[in-house]
Amino acid sequence: MEENMTLLVDPETRDLAFDDGGNFKKIFDADTTVQNVRHALLTWKAEFFADLIHGTEYERIVGMNQNEIDLNEVQDIIREAIFQEDDISRIDTITVSYDGRTVAAAFTATLVSGETIALEVTA
Repeated sequence: MEENMTLLVDPETRDLAFDDGGNFKKIFDADTTVQNVRHALLTWKAEFFADLIHGTEYERIVGMNQNEIDLNEVQDIIREAIFQEDDISRIDTITVSYDGRTVAAAFTATLVSGETIALEVTA
């Protein structure tokens, strides 16, 4: 039995997903990791009062003048959020764009298990 299990959150609606029988859909292993990283990238750090650590430090970059922000700093902020998930061993590729209002990140990463994941997120 897989150990890394969670309930599926629909990436479009951000609601819990149910199967045809009305039961919660579950995801396992790499799918769980991808969902967890997606949520870390879509959540502002300290957004939820009960968890001040989870999320991405968007307040350091969003709303700032593009000319005043170093793209390397934006990438570092995204990397920090990705590595909140313990199953990420390394980030293999990362592309980040920032237009002053939104951040788009695409990356591939290798999990501790050796499996590779890929994800694109715009926040």
